[in-house]
Amino acid sequence: MKKSFLDKSTRTSIMYGVIICLLVGIVVCIVRISVRPKIEKEEEFVFTVNKIDDDMIDVQVEQKREEVHIDVKNRARILEDNINVRSGPGTDYERVGTAYKGFDFEILATDNSEWIKINYDDKAAYIYSEFVEIVPMFLNDMGEYEEYVELDKKDSSDTESETSEDTQEPTEDNN
Repeated sequence: MKKSFLDKSTRTSIMYGVIICLLVGIVVCIVRISVRPKIEKEEEFVFTVNKIDDDMIDVQVEQKREEVHIDVKNRARILEDNINVRSGPGTDYERVGTAYKGFDFEILATDNSEWIKINYDDKAAYIYSEFVEIVPMFLNDMGEYEEYVELDKKDSSDTESETSEDTQEPTEDNN
């Protein structure tokens, strides 16, 4: 007579254990499916029905558009090289650094019409508004700022910036 690796009672216990595990797994799956919130799919189209007269109706079908929220923040773009960044709104305040043409800074406040409060090296600082262009920007998916351009409006800033650059007189102090 051939002897089995496991006796009959051990095999039976293992079989019952496997069956119990499978049943518990099935119950857990059923509970998770029944408790899951049901997501109703929104209609992708909007139907507008207008009655023209007793025999005619006008049906307009438009595809729904997804709303996208873009957080636009104004940033200060430096227009000249070697512009003084100051600790307060005026030339009497200490110079804390230098800003260079083309650099953008987060605007903290524009309370004073001549000076703009910016974030300079993670500290509040001021820059003379004559050397700054206010540029609307948004944070893209990569965490970088991009210029925000409204597609509905024509961009006339190119012609304005060319004429304003020609008329600007740099000063020795650069505030």
